[in-house]
Amino acid sequence: MRIRSFVLVALVVGWAWPAVAGAALSPLGPVSPTTGLVLRDEVVRALIQESSGDRIHDGVQRLSLLARDHQAGYAEAAEWVRGAAVAAGLRDVRLEPMDVKPQWRASRGELWVAGPQRYRVTSHAELPMSLALGSGSFEGAALELVDVGMGAVEADYAGLDVKGKVVLTRGHPSPVLLLAVAKRGAVGVVSSYSTPPWNQPHRMDGDFPDQVGWAVVPSKLTPPGARAPFLFMVSDRQGRELRAQVRAGPVKVDVSVATETREGSFGIVSGVIPGTRAGEEVVLTAHLDHYKPGADDNASGSATMLEMARTYAELIRRGALPPPVRTLRFLWLPEFEGTREWFAVHRDDPVRRVAQFNFDMLGASLSGAHSRFLVSYTPDWNGSFVNAVSESTVDFMNRFNGVRYPARKDFRIASLTGSRDPLDAHMDRYSRGSDHQLFNDHGIPGVAFSTWPDDNYHTSGDRPELVDPTQLHRAAFAGLASVTVAAWAEGQGALELARLVSVHGGRRVADDEFRVRRALASTSGAELPEVYRLARAAIRLAFQRERDALRSCQALGASAAPVQGLVKAQEASESQALARLETDVKARGVSTREPKPSEAERRARGLVPRRVKGQELASFDEVVGRGGAEDARVGRVQAALTAVAVALREQGESELRFYQGADALASYADGQRSVADIRDAAFAEYGYVIPVEVLIDLFALLERGGVMAPPR
Repeated sequence: MRIRSFVLVALVVGWAWPAVAGAALSPLGPVSPTTGLVLRDEVVRALIQESSGDRIHDGVQRLSLLARDHQAGYAEAAEWVRGAAVAAGLRDVRLEPMDVKPQWRASRGELWVAGPQRYRVTSHAELPMSLALGSGSFEGAALELVDVGMGAVEADYAGLDVKGKVVLTRGHPSPVLLLAVAKRGAVGVVSSYSTPPWNQPHRMDGDFPDQVGWAVVPSKLTPPGARAPFLFMVSDRQGRELRAQVRAGPVKVDVSVATETREGSFGIVSGVIPGTRAGEEVVLTAHLDHYKPGADDNASGSATMLEMARTYAELIRRGALPPPVRTLRFLWLPEFEGTREWFAVHRDDPVRRVAQFNFDMLGASLSGAHSRFLVSYTPDWNGSFVNAVSESTVDFMNRFNGVRYPARKDFRIASLTGSRDPLDAHMDRYSRGSDHQLFNDHGIPGVAFSTWPDDNYHTSGDRPELVDPTQLHRAAFAGLASVTVAAWAEGQGALELARLVSVHGGRRVADDEFRVRRALASTSGAELPEVYRLARAAIRLAFQRERDALRSCQALGASAAPVQGLVKAQEASESQALARLETDVKARGVSTREPKPSEAERRARGLVPRRVKGQELASFDEVVGRGGAEDARVGRVQAALTAVAVALREQGESELRFYQGADALASYADGQRSVADIRDAAFAEYGYVIPVEVLIDLFALLERGGVMAPPR
């Protein structure tokens, strides 16, 4: 069924905009004593009152009707978004095709338990995600179902004959596909797995027994010309029922799967609100692809960007806002893959992209999904004004939305049909896991807005009715407030922004100092000299990050002299912080002399890796996959990164903090930092010391794979 575009109706709202002769005033001003933002108070009210979480929720419901994880469903969603973007007021709206590749689609997928009491277990027609992407066609009747438990290791198959049979597992399907299908000849898999590793601290398999997980049959599993296996995903409850039947006696299943692969492409929806200054952009992104329903992930982000576009267009039309200084570019695309292709085409555009804002998983009910609203900082090596802007926005939102009935109704962000949940918003240190990481890897400061964790993440439970319009409204405002500063700042407004950056930077470095002083206090005397060295490096890097953030305001148009004055004040503060560290160590009766470097340390100090141009988004896994997986260095690097993830997990860090850890480390390579510098920077960012021997191996492998250039 074809989905019609939004019916966009302008709300009649109740604020009074001050009379202004001629063009509208800049939305920026001095830091407000009321809100703590560099936006004028009347602009804050306008952004709140014009935007609507209810409108966003309508968009979430529309997109959730479509299976956007394959080309046909995605194409329908992209066409709807294109029409809605035009209706919202964006200019130059286009659908850019991506590279043509084989595209999978299914026309039928049914799993039945055969007689004597025959019943249907699951169906692609009723729940498309129950048949995993990449499944191959298959017709079979009365096939034996064999329970292999987790099915992840050889021992799980002891005494079992699975050839020509269907295996049942409660574990992740990938190792089962390898061990049961590719190695032992099973024809397909039924799995009740539902919880990705990075969500296990929040939700374990079985916590929500009726959720069905989302999975893919890896294409590399099937040799050229061979039939791909099928993979059905069922709920934990269904899996337990099937296992009980297997224990009671032989279970036979009927399978009917019809799939095909055709050449085709996904696409990228792009539109702009033109700026008055040529050659500068602020980029907004949301990934449009995902399974059906995929409401919070990520119909919410896609629909939120449409509402942000409509809000800006309406306020500009009314004269409440002037046109932006920098062009606002809105991108709806497939996660990661679409961003990679967009950069491949647009990397060398004659445009300076000053910031990027990513909207991914915004609408989960905070109370219903046991979640928080999060905004990420940029990585420390990519310091920017956007951190202070985002932090001040979070502070404002919490202060005026932390109770159900706030005293200031004009700053309350809620929707007519949404909850009255108190807001619980937080700034998080840089985490990867969505498209903002790719912009940062290109040097463009990117922050991510999200609700995390989510009890329904990557499952059939991610439905529109579990998405809260109030939370959508809050996410939209957070984006609008932050983007407005980035897109409209110039001249005096950019200088006021620099003052905000200085204030919030002081708070951040104070937190950094607290963390390293606590580390010193908890370190044994024997280890203290090395930890002291690392602590000093962490303080220097923290202040460097904030100096970079201040200088980014200069690039927006802030006067150089006052910004330089703020930079010098930070240099004085850095000296004082370093002196406090020295006092801490001397009070322990330990020498502050730097330890004698080891041979590996000396070597690491002499190696300065640099990324090959055009390989900014190449990954460690791709390098390993192209050959050389048998290299002993690969195993050492992977083992070390696993140890980092375990340590961070035990420290209470988010599972996404070190997602794709090898690539996170590679992003520090700028042709100036040595491998030893990168070790210190990683300690400052993550609080974990990675042995330089491991980093030497990592960068040698990346150099061999053509991602890094030989050291100069």
